[in-house]
Amino acid sequence: MAQDMRPGDPPTRKGTQSRDKLKAAALRALEIHGYRNLRLTDIAREANVNISLVYHYFRDKSALVFEALREVVDVRRVIESDPGRPHEPFAALHYANKLFADFYRKHPGLIRALIHFDEEHPEFHELYARVNREWCERIAMTIQKRCPDAGLTDGEALATAYAISGLVEKFLFEYYVERNPALRPVFKDTDEVARFLAILWYRAIYLQNPDPSDLGPHAKFARLALSA
Repeated sequence: MAQDMRPGDPPTRKGTQSRDKLKAAALRALEIHGYRNLRLTDIAREANVNISLVYHYFRDKSALVFEALREVVDVRRVIESDPGRPHEPFAALHYANKLFADFYRKHPGLIRALIHFDEEHPEFHELYARVNREWCERIAMTIQKRCPDAGLTDGEALATAYAISGLVEKFLFEYYVERNPALRPVFKDTDEVARFLAILWYRAIYLQNPDPSDLGPHAKFARLALSA
């Protein structure tokens, strides 16, 4: 059984504030140093506190990083909790992909650290896998709702959701974390990246092009088809 790295909640408001301050500092330090090179002294320095305070609330680096990452691992919940998010198919796809693209652009070091932590800590891997599955299940439900005539089984819809979601995450990792030089000149900002991914997603699921007004600088993709 994986060791539980989650300490109990501190009993006072001051304790909660101190823990929150340390978790925020841990995220900033992870962005700079990565997980494998990170030391608790880096976090203490980032938080401008004595190292003893870190040990007062967290028994080790893993416990602190677990608590910090579990609060940011699900950017998807930001999407679900926003009452102003669009529901029209293409607008919803563009909105979600824009949030993901913005997060990857702002936090490439944190994304890499998250992957390393996930590889080394089974409990976090379990959490991350559950969050990802819940996200893909919501996508699958949307696919079945919007395309009832397809007659997809739950498993087929879920497999489709995992495939499309994986395409997006792999591309964003390649573009923002690896900074692939072959890709960097193609898009001028995150809006163009998000629109590109939304177009691919829309075409793959709905087997048609978005409205021409949604294509932006990617109008060529409306003509992407096998040549006769």
